[in-house]
Amino acid sequence: MRYILSTALLACSLMGHAQTTKKAPPPNTQLIKEKAKAAKGDTAAMRRMGMYYYYGAGVAQDYIKAREWLTKAAAKGNTESMMQLAAIYEEGEGVKKDPAKALEWTKKAADKGNLDALVALGEMYEEGVGVPKSLPEAVKYYQLAAEKGSSDAMINMGLAYMEGHGVKADPDAALQWLQKAVDKGDPAALRYLADYYEEPDMGNDCPKAVDCYMRATDLGDSVSLKAVGEIVMAATCPTANMPKTIAWMQAKADANYGDAAYFMARFHIDGKGVEQSYSKAMDYFLKDAEYRMKHGEVESNSLKNLFVLYTMNKLSAARQAKLLQWLETTATATSNDYLLSGLGFVYTNKENATPQDYAAAMTWSMKAANKGNATGYYNVGYLYANGLGVTKDQKQGFDWVMKAAKKGDQIAMSTIADFYEKGEGVAKDPVKAAEWRKKAGEE
Repeated sequence: MRYILSTALLACSLMGHAQTTKKAPPPNTQLIKEKAKAAKGDTAAMRRMGMYYYYGAGVAQDYIKAREWLTKAAAKGNTESMMQLAAIYEEGEGVKKDPAKALEWTKKAADKGNLDALVALGEMYEEGVGVPKSLPEAVKYYQLAAEKGSSDAMINMGLAYMEGHGVKADPDAALQWLQKAVDKGDPAALRYLADYYEEPDMGNDCPKAVDCYMRATDLGDSVSLKAVGEIVMAATCPTANMPKTIAWMQAKADANYGDAAYFMARFHIDGKGVEQSYSKAMDYFLKDAEYRMKHGEVESNSLKNLFVLYTMNKLSAARQAKLLQWLETTATATSNDYLLSGLGFVYTNKENATPQDYAAAMTWSMKAANKGNATGYYNVGYLYANGLGVTKDQKQGFDWVMKAAKKGDQIAMSTIADFYEKGEGVAKDPVKAAEWRKKAGEE
């Protein structure tokens, strides 16, 4: 269920309140002014006071006070406050969850003409929140909101006719409603319109679907870019303009847009619309991984694929060395346990690995293990059990792999079963072996 909660009203209050010292913050003059207005009966100020307390903006977060102020604003007819109260009761924020109360406040907002409330009512009936589930009733509210101009409701009407939910499936009606939402400039509507064209029993026009996904992406709908990439990878749209699509994806990659660099790398791995080039794939994976790490995402698909690419041995010696250097430099700089364990895996599985490689594998794996990383535990155990880079020690191998198994690593669980079956590093025990096989999902 969606509620549109504007935080723009809080902007002036949020400015200047982040403190980096222990000094007491200066008085929140904006909050003082708002409270004075609210005390005099200013409805908008009452709502803003409620939202200050709801978010803890300039004041200690207090759902009870938030509800008090929002209730006062709602009593004066403020529908946004009614919708926020509905959300509070549905989520149980500072109050016991009460779907019926959420429905009540949503209906009050809808009765006063709030379009978001009408859409929310439809969703409550569709999902059975505070009311028995009823798809026909949901469609009734969606249609009311759609006829009053809500693009969200138009999309929901289009989906209802596509799926036959609450109405008889009707491709023509679905297209009409989705097109109306598109005409209102809703990027998500273009994505759903693309879904319509992609369906064989609906629009059945793959090139149009690709075009709609691209247009939606251009308008800011990042989900649609992934759909374009998956269509190219699946090769399900041979009549689409592939050169145009690939050029478009490359431009998005150059602009660090969403998953574009990741898909360009995948295209080059498989030769989808471009030359097959593991070297170019590496560059795109690196570009995407670096961008994501700068934004706090370490375990990205691109980084995972860089480890895979290294172990494939498809790169030239120089490119292979450059990739390994990047992985090591990045792991050292970030001290991220995923990177550290990945390097342990890379050195362990290096083609024609030397004793020095196995020693490096132990060094990186131990760094990951010291951070509690399950893969690090397993790698250390594997190296001990096989005498790679260290003196062979089955007991040490068992103990380290067991640490990984206890953290839920399925490969480690299976390996523990092997230890018990063979009696390596631990007394032979078929019963315990079977128990660990079951934990690993093998029985």
